Amino acid sequence: MVNVLEECRVSPPPGVVDEKCLSLTFFDFLWLHSHLVQTLFFYKFPHYKTHFIETAIPSLKRSLSLALKHFYPFAGNLLFPPNVGQPEIQYVDGDSVSLTFAESNSDFDYLIKNHQRKIVHFHPLVPQLPPVSVQQGTLVAPVFSVQVTLFPYSRISYGFTTNHVVGDGNTFIRSIRLWATINKLQREPMMLEGAILPFYYRTMVKDPNKLGSIFWQLTRKIKFEGYRPLLPTSNILATFLLSQADLERLKKRVMVQCPILLHVSSFTVICAYTWACIVKARAWSGEEVSENELEHFGFVADCRARLDPPSPENYFGNCLVPCLLTAKSIQLIDEDGFIIAPKLIGEAIREKLGSKEGVLKGLEKLSSNFEPPNLERLVGVAGSPRFAVYYIDFGLGKLQKREFIEIDETRCISLHQGKDNKGDIEVGLSFPKIKMDAFASIFTNSLVVYD
Repeated sequence: MVNVLEECRVSPPPGVVDEKCLSLTFFDFLWLHSHLVQTLFFYKFPHYKTHFIETAIPSLKRSLSLALKHFYPFAGNLLFPPNVGQPEIQYVDGDSVSLTFAESNSDFDYLIKNHQRKIVHFHPLVPQLPPVSVQQGTLVAPVFSVQVTLFPYSRISYGFTTNHVVGDGNTFIRSIRLWATINKLQREPMMLEGAILPFYYRTMVKDPNKLGSIFWQLTRKIKFEGYRPLLPTSNILATFLLSQADLERLKKRVMVQCPILLHVSSFTVICAYTWACIVKARAWSGEEVSENELEHFGFVADCRARLDPPSPENYFGNCLVPCLLTAKSIQLIDEDGFIIAPKLIGEAIREKLGSKEGVLKGLEKLSSNFEPPNLERLVGVAGSPRFAVYYIDFGLGKLQKREFIEIDETRCISLHQGKDNKGDIEVGLSFPKIKMDAFASIFTNSLVVYD
């Protein structure tokens, strides 16, 4: 549990942002009924509690307000009009973000280690979104909330809960990076580069295949009735480090075994190796696994630069295309499982991103006749090493650890660039204890075999 010190609302400076409405694109519709994104940033805080209350809290409020001037949709709401009208994101002057300041007696150093930790210890540190309301028949749903928690011995965490429909990881990280920069400088930067500030012109996102209509017809069948809180489980959260040397050895093994693969990326071998270890861990931990059971792996790819015309890197919103691949359990459990997985992932990437027909090819198949995979046998990916989150500085120095809390429910793995070496990759997972022990053993021992 945490002790709440203050609950407040933070808006952009009054009068600087006009009323704005952002229509949802077909990219956004894909996330309309998706899970909430819950993530934590941990920092050292070389000050006493009095400084936190008297100086840090007012500073964070001011800097968040200035950041929201540029990233105003985070202060707005997702609106569901009556009579099943298409939802949109709206900001009006005075809309705000829920910001909570709290203190915790939890062991900060325990929470930021890579070792096994109970997921239940993290849940009090992430905020809930404010409840939805109904105004003149329109359902109004907040999209973003923040909690800043002070720990003993000069430590602090920033917890974020976000509705994915407002933006993808690119959009979220850009907003947090700007907030951190303003808080560190105690003012807005003298010159805000164009690539930092968000690009809102959604008319650039062309929809030649009428995907917006297809996805809306699909998602409108599901009634939005508010947010379901993510409840803690008895699962274990752990982080596994793949060093740059580990990645090179894995790449070399794949290229020796599969010389026809023209390019083997770090992302491909990380996902392939982790997926194979997860499937093997299921069998090792006592789960009943049929040889012909289908195992699924899914991830999303940022396609801003691959649209026609391309969207700028700072486009605000979702701009992700899904990739899904399937293998039989025996293919991954077998000794050569790690070799099968990168072939499948590499083929999926080439098919999606290298198609002459463009990255949107085949998305129209995500309609009512699409048969979703068995979620119990689906592994997804959260985060991306390219975001370099460890260099987000609120004026407290380097980030100590980032965790995705929603992976406990979504069965995703999380990926981050290494804290101490840009070439390393951190892989986060949340499993029952018996499965985590099996995974840890397989993950570590197999690296020795591939040495």
